[in-house]
This record gives sequence, C-alpha cells and structure tokens, in this order.
Amino acid sequence: SSNVTLGPETSDGGAAIHRFIDLGADEYTVGRPHPMIDPHVRNLELQKSLRDPAVAAILLDIVLGYGAHADPAAAMLESIATVPAKRRPPIIASVCGTDADPQNRSAQVSILRQHDVAVAQSNAEAAQWALQLVSGIQ
Repeated sequence: SSNVTLGPETSDGGAAIHRFIDLGADEYTVGRPHPMIDPHVRNLELQKSLRDPAVAAILLDIVLGYGAHADPAAAMLESIATVPAKRRPPIIASVCGTDADPQNRSAQVSILRQHDVAVAQSNAEAAQWALQLVSGIQ
C-alpha cells in the first residue's frame, strides 16, 4: 500500500503487507519543509518503523545537493541510534548525489555504513535488496 496513488492496488488504506510512504507528499509537507530539507517528520516515521516488530526492512533515500539538509545521514542517525542494531530491522539506503555536492556523497555513505545501514548504488538496487529481504529471496 502507499500514499502515492499509482492505481487501485495502492488504495487499501495500509492493510497490505508491504507499505511505501512518500514523506514528500502533500499530506506531510503542507505548511512545513520537505523532509530532504528538514528531516523531523522522516525521523518520527523512522523511529516508529524501527520499533515495529512487523517491519521486515526499511528503505530510505537520501538526496544531496544545494537546498538539501547539510548532513542528512547524521540527522537520520539520531533516529537510528534510538534502537540497538540487533533489535531493529535491516535498513537499506540509496544516496542520490556526488562527492561534489556540499554534503559529499562518500562521506554520507561512510556515516551510514558505520551504523549498519546497507547502502545501494541506486534507488532501484536498494528497492531490489528490500524486496529480497521481505520476500525471502536468497
């Protein structure tokens, strides 16, 4: 299920086994900055998911560049650190940007990996990893 309307298969109101939440959608951004600028809303949702025993994997995207948060990986770690690594579901991230961005992609990837976040080379690869985790594909 999803808050992104792609067709009738996503309109079950969250009853599906797998759930995708676009925190940049209007219901999360009206009257406040997008999560890539201000990670507060994303961190709240992340904390909920980290503590939910039904969550099998968490898939995140991190966008770098001018206008994005100055240190998005560190901001995310504030939430990730609230749950010990052995008690949380696997976290998979993709980092969209380059080393020439103000946040430096390599530095962001390093921070995430130091805190047991798997970092894929693209959002497509990250989605494939998450699918493998939740579907039991080896």
